[in-house]
Amino acid sequence: MTFLEEVKSLLVEAQRRPIEIPKQVQKEFAKDCLTAVRKQFTDDRESEFRIRMSNVGRPLCQLQMEKKYSTDSTVGYADNYNTKLRNLYGDIIEAVIVMLLKTVQAKIEGLQGKVKLKTKYFDIKGTYDIIIDDRVYDIKSASSFSFRNKFGQGFQSIANDDIFGYLPQGYLYAESLKKKFGGWIVINKETGEMLMTEPPQDDEEYKKEALGRANNNIKALMEDKPFERQFELKNEKFGRNETGNKILGTVCSYCQYKHKCWGEEIQYLPQQQSKSANPSYHWYVELNNPRQVESEKSK
Repeated sequence: MTFLEEVKSLLVEAQRRPIEIPKQVQKEFAKDCLTAVRKQFTDDRESEFRIRMSNVGRPLCQLQMEKKYSTDSTVGYADNYNTKLRNLYGDIIEAVIVMLLKTVQAKIEGLQGKVKLKTKYFDIKGTYDIIIDDRVYDIKSASSFSFRNKFGQGFQSIANDDIFGYLPQGYLYAESLKKKFGGWIVINKETGEMLMTEPPQDDEEYKKEALGRANNNIKALMEDKPFERQFELKNEKFGRNETGNKILGTVCSYCQYKHKCWGEEIQYLPQQQSKSANPSYHWYVELNNPRQVESEKSK
């Protein structure tokens, strides 16, 4: 039985009868929750851009934007009230999983450890989540969509579309510790489901690509490579037909620097041809076929 299966068994048992969580584990969980609150609300946060293991694998154009605008508090998520809550939620979910792993006496050999790895330009730093059975794991909370369609589809699915740089992050942690990367312990933050997404037994090619991507981004950032978008606009479709409108793709839609990259005039609007009471929303860059309201149609 894997350590995650043991956690699931513990949770099933907890529905039938009270279970014992060691007092020391309870104290450590309370401390972790308080640390999460302070991290998001009271601790001073670095505004200066730094290349870290957690961000170096992201798209280069996004890193270049972050480097340019990191000290500008008016750029990005400054007006989004939900960002801090979302981050806090993820930190507390991680604390819950660690508490449960301790309760089932998983062979935890390290938690939230600071590491560094020498590169050509500097020592890149990071903080890994957990080491179990001599493998480095990253704990992720995910939406139901991401849980099912990304992590739930296996390691190759993440490798094929690694827009958040999860592979370089994991392999850099593991390389700095001279250990194997175990993959991701994933929690569906909407349903409470859990799974583990592990690399194949022979993962040398994945490791080589991930570390190479990190090194290429470091080189480009340190040498101030000119900015170049890595993503193109998408032709909006409604049903099977193109509408004539241009929208941002998934990566650009979630990027906090999209207004600086694509222009302040981009608009977050409901799907323009939809008559649904709850239409999907897109970021529109070129609105060539806007929605017609009923009063206009009747003229």
